[in-house]
Amino acid sequence: MHYLIFLNKLREFYKRKDSKGLRGTGLKVSIISLTCCAGCVSSFLNAGDALLEILSGDFEIVYSPTFVDLKEIPEVDLAIVEGGVRTEADEKLIREVRAKSRILLALGICATHGGITSLGNITSVKNLLEKEYVLPVSSKLPELEDLMYPICNFVDVDYYIPGCPPMPFLIVHSLKSIVSGKTPIRHQSVVCTECHRKIIPAKLARLYGIYEKEADPVLCLVSQGFVCLGSLTREGCGAPCPRAGFTCFGCRGPADSLLYRSRDIYAFLLKVISKRTGIPEEEVKNELYRNPFIFHTFIFSRFERFKARERVI
Repeated sequence: MHYLIFLNKLREFYKRKDSKGLRGTGLKVSIISLTCCAGCVSSFLNAGDALLEILSGDFEIVYSPTFVDLKEIPEVDLAIVEGGVRTEADEKLIREVRAKSRILLALGICATHGGITSLGNITSVKNLLEKEYVLPVSSKLPELEDLMYPICNFVDVDYYIPGCPPMPFLIVHSLKSIVSGKTPIRHQSVVCTECHRKIIPAKLARLYGIYEKEADPVLCLVSQGFVCLGSLTREGCGAPCPRAGFTCFGCRGPADSLLYRSRDIYAFLLKVISKRTGIPEEEVKNELYRNPFIFHTFIFSRFERFKARERVI
């Protein structure tokens, strides 16, 4: 369902609830956006009728700048937070949200790991402001933090749903469990278990960019010489990227086996690629150094020590 069409449908749904006097009976929920692109809330809304099913029961969104006109952040049972902390305003907001919520859910890779925005961590704030942007002297933009942080650096988080963005079905299933008082199903393995492409050893001369040649629809993308991070990344998305012939870029963060082993992730990937392609590890390393940004969800926000494994969905 198109995002804007569903947003209008959701607003009509709330009007009907108001007219019938049904507001105020369910689990109170707030949706908060920090520094982000708002893609995670869009994915949440794209759940369509499945979301309306939750809202028809014991689930009520009482605060969200996207579709609820409320200025003050209320006390709620569940706060869903997208985006990470990059400004002083973000930090102040997340601390207030935590104080006013019983359960805090980090939604999306920016909230859970720092995400794409953490690419800014490779340079200093001073360089960003002096060399990358020209700001007027009277600028009233929020003061930047030294780095882009996941929200667990500032407050305790009850559940993490990583993804860029998380798939709508994953969000809905997790929320249904939380609403019913159950622990959401955890996804602990790697994307390769959902991909179903055939893994075979090959003998290749070099690695390829995803646009350099057409991918075989059956064979593992790594076996074809493409740099795919499915062997490192937490499953639960359904592997839509590799199934469509595009490489996994790790938006679900590391699987359980690699969650606290950030120093081993790169070495592990070298071994996987070398074994499946027949290219020596040193040559694979040289090739990967040319494009380090494919590892943004792992390298540029190294804060795994703050996460309790059993809270990552």
